[in-house]
Amino acid sequence: MKRKRFQKLGTASLAAALLSTVVTACSSGTDSAATAPKEAPAVKDSKEPVELVVYNASNSTATAEAFMDSDIGKEIKAKFPQVTIKFIATGKGTTPNELIVSGQAVDLVLCSVFSFPSLADTQLLFDMSELIKKNRYDLNRLGPNTVEFQKQFGGGIYGFPVSSAPTALFYNKDIFDKFGVPYPKDGMTWDETYELAKKMTRTDAGTTYYGFATRYPFMYNTNQLSLSYYNPTTQNVQVTDDKFKLFMENFTRFSQIPGNDKVNTDMFGKEKNVAMMAYQIGRWDFDSWDMVSLPTFKEAPGIGPQDYATYMNISSTSKNKDLAFEILTALTSDEYQMKISKAGTLPVVTTPEVIKAFGQSADGSNGRNFKGKNVGAFFAKERAKPSFVTKYDDIVAKRMTTAFNAIVAGEKDSISALREAQEGATKDIASVKK
Repeated sequence: MKRKRFQKLGTASLAAALLSTVVTACSSGTDSAATAPKEAPAVKDSKEPVELVVYNASNSTATAEAFMDSDIGKEIKAKFPQVTIKFIATGKGTTPNELIVSGQAVDLVLCSVFSFPSLADTQLLFDMSELIKKNRYDLNRLGPNTVEFQKQFGGGIYGFPVSSAPTALFYNKDIFDKFGVPYPKDGMTWDETYELAKKMTRTDAGTTYYGFATRYPFMYNTNQLSLSYYNPTTQNVQVTDDKFKLFMENFTRFSQIPGNDKVNTDMFGKEKNVAMMAYQIGRWDFDSWDMVSLPTFKEAPGIGPQDYATYMNISSTSKNKDLAFEILTALTSDEYQMKISKAGTLPVVTTPEVIKAFGQSADGSNGRNFKGKNVGAFFAKERAKPSFVTKYDDIVAKRMTTAFNAIVAGEKDSISALREAQEGATKDIASVKK
């Protein structure tokens, strides 16, 4: 019987800057001019009423009401009162290609990293390089990998990251206290985490405690080895090399710990019987949790997870590109990024003051109490380079989930499971290309 442990991951939003930058900027004796925040160019004063179309390319359940009630929607409404938003979510009849065919103009596109391939495939993306140059926008303000990621889709800059998802190894202090085991530490390797997970997986007074939970798809999406399912240059699936074997075996072993096979990430906040969880921040109704940096592979020492950003892009069909760029400038300003950083959303700028302010005003009653928490765990000193993302990734991912489950259940070894995944995904993609 297959052991069910990992759940499929929906699209989510991640970006970060260097914690070392914060420490240096806060403690050095340099003059104020050298350490002053780098501000985005001032937003222009555009008063003429205009309707802008915002398209969510990632979430078919997104609504106009939810968008306008989000941090982004509120900021646009406050800073651009002359703008009326028309909101469209992807879905039947509103895929990127269908919007192009129908002639529906779009101004701004809200998307995750996984929406880029379908947008690029329909040429809905617009290279902002000239607008960046025209407005003298300093790209160095943004997390470098969030900018670099876009260049794999033709070499351009198609939008700006606006927020990211905080990722770390979370742990339940109550469980560690109960069994007298020292808390996890920053800088642990996956091997050390595995040994700790074995120790924390146990049953006591009829209650089962699970040592470790995660979701394999999420760990791949932010993988620290910069692995890619599909090579766009050679047009081949590439999941059988030693690095993929290392990566797969690292996470399947946690599910093979006796007693740890039925755990899932939801249990960390609901049942509260999970000692450690490698995932993104949630909203939890208890406060006895903390976090440390995501464990690293000894084969890639010190390398943190990839950025997991939410982007806003300018559409090639927009007739309001200058105004759209003004909005992106506002959303990546230190003022706005400081606001969301204080509230507990990971900022995308490298400004030390913005990073240092993370979580300062987070609402504890809403499950985001960062007081006394190790928030530095969210800011890796070095992040993994972005993986290549293609429109075929979902096809490969399904085969990899099957491989993962087969290894966990002991039905196949990793070499055989990955070989079958590659062969199956290659056939699946070939049928799609016909």
